[in-house]
Amino acid sequence: MVNGTGDVRSCIRDDPPFRDKEGELGRAGAGNSTCFFSFDKGVDEDTVRRVTAAYYGTATYLDQQIGKVLSALDEHGLTDSTRVFYSSDHGECLDARGLFGKFTLYDEAAAGPMIVAGPDVPEGKVVQTPVSLVDSFPTAIDCVGAKQVDEDLPGRSLWQIAQEDDSHRTVFSEYHALGTEHGTYMLRNGRYKYNYYVGLTPPLFDLHEDSDELNDLYEKGSHGSMLRDFEAELRGLLDPEAVDEQALASQRAMVEAAGGREAVIQRGAFDHSPTPGEKAAFRPHG
Repeated sequence: MVNGTGDVRSCIRDDPPFRDKEGELGRAGAGNSTCFFSFDKGVDEDTVRRVTAAYYGTATYLDQQIGKVLSALDEHGLTDSTRVFYSSDHGECLDARGLFGKFTLYDEAAAGPMIVAGPDVPEGKVVQTPVSLVDSFPTAIDCVGAKQVDEDLPGRSLWQIAQEDDSHRTVFSEYHALGTEHGTYMLRNGRYKYNYYVGLTPPLFDLHEDSDELNDLYEKGSHGSMLRDFEAELRGLLDPEAVDEQALASQRAMVEAAGGREAVIQRGAFDHSPTPGEKAAFRPHG
């Protein structure tokens, strides 16, 4: 997104959305994220804007490539006989709450883009049924006309969901890596979102009234029965404390196998997948 003058700053919003209020992330179980992913300290506003512009630019470039694929289908008369499914594994904080990257359960990071197109997608129909990446596998299987053998998997084909009326459904996510001391879990139905942080109070958000997830209904002392129902649903899927300990034990074992904590720190960080032409290497701390 660059205007005719080539000045990337003129096409970037004046202020990032809902930068973190003092202590908000800590109460929400994401406080450690600021140690890894905050640009608030030591980075000037112009740099933040240019990073944001670069992200917009890559997103625009990718949109253009998708457009080329869809245009090629039109040119060759394949649009009406081709199913298209595109998604990504996460979103981007992009300075929301003062963070960059992913790694949180807020929608700017946890939600991702998705395109579903083809002859079996009804025109003009809006489907409100929640879906998630676990639906990708049965969608791909259905897409090519194959039979799914593992019938007990949690996902459903999006081609089938697109044909149906809206239904009540809860989607699940969990995270056990950078920026957290303990496991984090998310349940999302059509309107409400419940985030469970081991050892902390669980925020609850009404995404119809509060799409930016700023007003924690737990702190307001409301929706007690809903909070209990969400926790019961979560514990029906797994034991969050036990899974957290399993993840931590696995992480400790990996650290020991790599020579111990000090050896890992000394080696530095491998903080991104190499870009084309870049040699993979650990980056020293500091």
